[in-house]
Amino acid sequence: MPEPSPAVPWPDPPPAVCRVLATLAGAGHEAVLVGGCLRDLRLGRPVLDWDVATSGAPEAVLALFPRAVPIGLRHGTVMVPGAAGPVDVTTFRGPDLGADLARRDFTVNAMAWASGPPGWLDPEGGLRDLAARTIRAVRSAPDRLAEDPLRALRAVRLAAELGFVLDPALAEALPSAARVIGGVARERVRVELERVLLARDAGRGLALLREAGLERALVGSPVAADAPAVVAALPPDLTLRLAAWLRGRDAGALLARLRFPRQRTGEVAELVRLHPIERGRAPSDLGRLWLRVGRTGVDRLLALREAELAAEPRPSAASAAAREALAELRSAALAIERAGLLAKGRPRLAVGGEEVMAWLGLPPGPAIGRALRYLTLAVLREPERNEPAALRALLGAWRESEGDAE
Repeated sequence: MPEPSPAVPWPDPPPAVCRVLATLAGAGHEAVLVGGCLRDLRLGRPVLDWDVATSGAPEAVLALFPRAVPIGLRHGTVMVPGAAGPVDVTTFRGPDLGADLARRDFTVNAMAWASGPPGWLDPEGGLRDLAARTIRAVRSAPDRLAEDPLRALRAVRLAAELGFVLDPALAEALPSAARVIGGVARERVRVELERVLLARDAGRGLALLREAGLERALVGSPVAADAPAVVAALPPDLTLRLAAWLRGRDAGALLARLRFPRQRTGEVAELVRLHPIERGRAPSDLGRLWLRVGRTGVDRLLALREAELAAEPRPSAASAAAREALAELRSAALAIERAGLLAKGRPRLAVGGEEVMAWLGLPPGPAIGRALRYLTLAVLREPERNEPAALRALLGAWRESEGDAE
């Protein structure tokens, strides 16, 4: 076991996590905190996952913790639930902790902390690289990526999330992973891509994917050149950022291939199809679009186009016209919202089906549905007409033009 270094300030894991360490140690097993939880504690970031490495076999861990669940016995992992969240306890990968740490991906994930005697265990220099804000592979970058090509995506994701730089040797090795990333389970790829797109520096993450050839390996021909800048200009909305990344591509097919959930795939594909929002659409047509995609969809389409225009290096006359059109569409959206016509996403006419049936002298049927839709679209174009007298006049005009056939 590597010698602890007490000089570095201790992390402050929750009591529930410390009890897991103490229980394992009390039963005669080595037990240390490892990996990303230590990295995030050191950086002052929220810890999402707690990981413990131990000399104890999974069967011994299960015996010590009655509520434990074997979640990956093939890899020696048992999940221990607790007040601080689940703690994954994994048997050393190798004969001892030193061998276990040497097999991890990056130095900032290859640190350990022992509570007794307390101290950091850092044989691979993770603390040094944390201070230098660098993602470095443990020992040999080509070897680590060959063991699992997904580590290339993870390196990019960590750089984008933490604002770190890639060690030159690791950056040089990334294209080798791009050549074989297609063999990685698509669900694993999807998770890393989601985190890249939601990272605080997502634009830089996408740029790194492109430079390494990973983007082409994942989606085929290159996406829009301005994708990193457009994504960076958007809020951390995964659906919106996916649409920005895949503009101009068959987003539905690509996301289905990457095993994205059906609902998100459909939402992104719809945004890409309807982008840019101002193309062939007058402000008076916005109500029809609102009925189709809802207020959230309209807001996303406006934000997507505004981010695209903001990413232009040199504003042109065409972009100035687009900005003017977007301003008019935003005003139309505000008018619809103020009129309350689509509260909770559903049209709210000042009259209902009974009044329409009485005015038309017709029983319930398809004609009444068409009449209500006509009135809805009419008042979405002119919200001030949503009052009974105006609606009756509109209905009379509709009856004269096509309703007599009923």
